[in-house]
This record gives sequence, C-alpha cells and structure tokens, in this order.
Amino acid sequence: MCLGGLHMTKSGRITDHRIRRVECRRDAEEIDDYRLSYHIDITKKEIVDKALRIAYAFSVTYGEGVGAVYVEGELSYKDTPKALRDVEKKWDEQRELQSRVYNVIFRNSVIMVMDMARHVGLPSPVPLPRLQPGDFQS
Repeated sequence: MCLGGLHMTKSGRITDHRIRRVECRRDAEEIDDYRLSYHIDITKKEIVDKALRIAYAFSVTYGEGVGAVYVEGELSYKDTPKALRDVEKKWDEQRELQSRVYNVIFRNSVIMVMDMARHVGLPSPVPLPRLQPGDFQS
C-alpha cells in the first residue's frame, strides 16, 4: 500500500504515543478576535527496535497577544525494515512524513489542547457543533 508517496504495509501501525509536555497560556484579558494557527514540527526521528520513533512539537496559536498551547510528544511507527527505511529516506530527502503520522499527532494533541484551552478560557481550537433544541430525542 502506498500513502503519501511512502511504502507501507498492512502490518504497519503507530504505537506508543506519549505526551511529554504541555504548556498553555492566555495573554489577553478579553478575547474579541483571534486567528488560529496550527504547527507541527518533527524534532527527532530514529529507528529503534524495528520502529521509527518520532518526537514532535505541536502548537496552536490564537494570534499575537491572545494565547497559545504547546504540546511535545513522541510516537513509534512499527513496520517492516524496508518500509521504515523508505519512511526515513523520504524524510531525509524531502522532510515529509505520511499524512497518517501528522493526523495521529494532530488528533491526539488537539484533544489535550482543547482541555487546556478550556481551563485558561481560550476558545476551542476546533469548531464544535452547535446543537439546536430539535437535535435532541427525549
């Protein structure tokens, strides 16, 4: 199977996703306007014990003077030795990882960011559905 230009096998899987650090700050007393910006930075990658270990930093910023949430973590991608070499080669040549890796980082980090943002009074980093009275069944 080929995803994002990378060779992957059906047995390949992402494992051991861990959050290592979270930092959240609200700079504005009142938030009238904000512009969300997301950023994922791969800070380290290495093949260890038949897995590609990836360390990353994920940030959500709300604009200058509003606030931000930062998450650092790591995950492992386990696959065949050839698939791991392909992933590593693609990264070394083009600084690209498959979208599956970025989506796992985003999905797991944004859940943490939503909770932290709520605690300091920042808006949700992802739009939440707005329910209407007719949406409920009694």
